[in-house]
Amino acid sequence: MPAPMPSKPALAPHQGRALAANEVIANPDGVVRLLGVQCNDCGMKVFPVTDVCPDCLSSSLRTMTLGGNGKLYSYTTVHVAPPGWETPYVVGYVDMPEGVRLFGKVKAGGPDALRVDMPIGVRVVADGDRYRYYFEPGLQ
Repeated sequence: MPAPMPSKPALAPHQGRALAANEVIANPDGVVRLLGVQCNDCGMKVFPVTDVCPDCLSSSLRTMTLGGNGKLYSYTTVHVAPPGWETPYVVGYVDMPEGVRLFGKVKAGGPDALRVDMPIGVRVVADGDRYRYYFEPGLQ
């Protein structure tokens, strides 16, 4: 069942990428999860949702729901950003058990609170008429 899109003013770009309606789904319990796709021809798994497989160019894709937890693959602290953005902030890659590597903002008490391969949660939050996601240690 598609997640209803909330309505609220947008956040600044450094607070996470806005998600399209076809990139999220609400589970029956109301928890909103990210959606990816898997190619029916070559098996490649991709996020964000796309209409064409970036590996074999097939348009035969099926939607898959991504879980709420992964492992932190890599991260860095950004100290220089466009005017108006708050710095520093942390971004990272998270490996999901479904076989997809996600990129996004990491909410942590600073880079010392993070380590490679640590469990990390994916949080999807309402932001106006859309959703945004970020990663946070300790989420289940």
